[in-house]
Amino acid sequence: MTIPNTSPEETLPTPSPPSPPPSGWRRYRLIIICLVILVFLVYIFAASESKRVQQTIPPEEIVAKSTEPTIGLETEVPERLPEPEPAPVRPAPSIVPEAGKPSERPEPKIGGLPGKPGEPTEEKTTTLPPLPLPSPVVEASGRKVKGEAFTRSLIKIMDDEVNKSFFGWRPNTIIFGIFGLTDDKNNLQLGVLEVARRTAVVLNENMSRFAMTEAQNPYLNEAMNFFMVSADKYWFPSASGKYREAMSDLERYIDDLKNNRSRFYTRVDNLIALMNHFRDLLGSAFHNLIKDTEADGKSISWFVCDDYFYFSQGVALGMAEVLEGVKEDFADQLQKKNSFKLVEDAIHALHTGAHLSPWIVTNAAKDGILANHRANMATYIGEAEHVISTLVTVLATN
Repeated sequence: MTIPNTSPEETLPTPSPPSPPPSGWRRYRLIIICLVILVFLVYIFAASESKRVQQTIPPEEIVAKSTEPTIGLETEVPERLPEPEPAPVRPAPSIVPEAGKPSERPEPKIGGLPGKPGEPTEEKTTTLPPLPLPSPVVEASGRKVKGEAFTRSLIKIMDDEVNKSFFGWRPNTIIFGIFGLTDDKNNLQLGVLEVARRTAVVLNENMSRFAMTEAQNPYLNEAMNFFMVSADKYWFPSASGKYREAMSDLERYIDDLKNNRSRFYTRVDNLIALMNHFRDLLGSAFHNLIKDTEADGKSISWFVCDDYFYFSQGVALGMAEVLEGVKEDFADQLQKKNSFKLVEDAIHALHTGAHLSPWIVTNAAKDGILANHRANMATYIGEAEHVISTLVTVLATN
């Protein structure tokens, strides 16, 4: 057996030489990149600052600078007109009293210089600039146009729930709507939506039209249809998106009112139509608050009683705001019918019910130790229903 003759250099691996350090710009490439980014940021800041300075300069100064003659250019300088010579001042005549007679002083006249009695004096009359005409957008007295307060109250109750509420409109969201994690807030928003729908119907069909033969306002008609979109529609179309479009249409209707392109009729029959809708809505909410069993005979569950409670609270919240607009726009009719106090009583009852905030809505017996919050809410909803029923009766009488 022969052993192959191998040298140690062929059997042992030789270590590779260390890589040479980067030379040239590669050694400082990180610093160069940082400098480039810094220069770019400084350029953006300088450009935005110069743009801001240009926006702050008033346009009068820019025009003045552009019209000034520049040095080095041949510009024709208009010859200065000779200044008019001042009119000679006529000295006042001196009056020397005669001996034995009292001295008579000149009688001054308003608007002129003192002179001798009986001598006419030149009076200086100053012409004042004409007063600006009242804008067609706002009335001359500065008050809102008829219908603006009522329409803005309708916008406000939906804007508070869609745009200003925490997490926005919840019935159509996946987490809060489908899984029902915040069913109390969901039902409150549904109650507000029901008030908005009925108010939009009356505004479109009654208050903005003198009679059935008058054409409907296209913005109000579109807003009414958008409010009818199902509250749990997540997409195609989105409920919250359509409600925002409805509020934009109501803003356009207000612009039409200010520019005399649309009308708002504050007649008693229009107010009665709205109160009838509100009475029906309050009656339905009151029935859900006082009933002991469902339609199929089952008792009211503790997991359902809070839904009735918060839906009625949403109705009270939205209806109280709309009645505030009614109190402002229909003030003349309410004063004629001596029913202003009834509207205030209804608003008070609705406000009280809208601010009930129990920690947990309980459905205990009405004579038990625990509270029955449905019955507590029914007190204020029933009172508001009674007051509005009385208001309808008073408005319908001559």
